[in-house]
Amino acid sequence: MWDSLRQTLLAAAGATLGQLLTLVAPLLLFGWLIHLVGKVLERSAVRLLGLHVYLYAIGWIGTMVHELGHAALCPVFGHKITGMRLFSFNARHRDAGYVSHSYSRGNIWHLAGNFFISVGPLALGTLVIFVLLRFLAALPLSPLGVLTGGSGLNLDTGAGLSDWLGRSGALLWEQTGNLLAAVDWTSWRTYAALWLVLSVGSGMTLSPQDLKAAGGGLGIILLVLLVVNLIAAVLGYSAPDYTGLLRLSVTACLLMTVVLAVCSAAALVLRLLGALIGR
Repeated sequence: MWDSLRQTLLAAAGATLGQLLTLVAPLLLFGWLIHLVGKVLERSAVRLLGLHVYLYAIGWIGTMVHELGHAALCPVFGHKITGMRLFSFNARHRDAGYVSHSYSRGNIWHLAGNFFISVGPLALGTLVIFVLLRFLAALPLSPLGVLTGGSGLNLDTGAGLSDWLGRSGALLWEQTGNLLAAVDWTSWRTYAALWLVLSVGSGMTLSPQDLKAAGGGLGIILLVLLVVNLIAAVLGYSAPDYTGLLRLSVTACLLMTVVLAVCSAAALVLRLLGALIGR
């Protein structure tokens, strides 16, 4: 009996860990990297160009998408928006917008929503960048196929966790190369898209308050997943196939890789220019 119970608990915990590592952790990792690079970009641009030039050139777009990312998910999870400002050119610091909201601390749906609302800027920013690259830069992107024409790599979630991660990493590496090969560097549309990617990407950062709220919401989500997986294990149900979600996660990681590359390149150029002129 105890062996059976232990195996059931291990199966539920393993399924929950797999869902965390394949669907959530990669996005949070890329989001954290974008946050770090975005802060370097912001400091370099403000030091070289001044706050207002930075805000007028790229900051206002990123800030508006950031705040809309928070606001769009508040009604979905029952949060009441109590105040919102998408952007102000009169701001004296980078945080020129805000969204404040209230919710019931005794409602599990509201508590879980804290995670999604907090990472909303990453979700909406990634969606906007997908649209920019697909329709402005005319790259052959597909939400579930990563690049149209697809990869031969199989992401069937019936494989083991290490196999999922290996295949996902291989697919991301392969499609990053394919994406670069598909770029038309002679078209003005490409450079317009890159400027907009830089602008949107500069706002895909999470404040300490966002991270704190996301952590609390993620804890609730993991607890619910563990209970669901435990019930499924007790009843003998097999793990669900979420290959489509995994492909969507890889696509999001690919788009955030583009953000990292563009923002890192811009930050490097600004820092080199600042060093040349002594700023």
